Amino acid sequence: MSRLTGDDLLWNWSRWVWSGATVGNMTPYVSWEDDHRPILTDHALVVESMHAALPWHERMVIIAEYPQKRPMFGHLDARARVKAAREWIANTTGVALTETEYKLYLGLFRSQVERRLA
Repeated sequence: MSRLTGDDLLWNWSRWVWSGATVGNMTPYVSWEDDHRPILTDHALVVESMHAALPWHERMVIIAEYPQKRPMFGHLDARARVKAAREWIANTTGVALTETEYKLYLGLFRSQVERRLA
């Protein structure tokens, strides 16, 4: 098996997130239609614990870029997706992130995941 990247590990986590019951008023989304690799549950649980330890606005950056990337923002190009996600985060948490902050939070978490699991 080749080395998993932080991105691979976060998409694995995303598939794991979507494999459970849908909560609240979320529209079900079947991510394994896009990616047929098996879910590495042990890895997903580590990512879940790391994600849960983040402040709310940082958790939402990761949610916007992984579990909600296609269902919520799939109709947008990358720049518009980041802008819409930042607005969603600001409206939900009251924290207005700059584009740079958004990208830093995303990159730092992806790197932390990769260092811990890859």
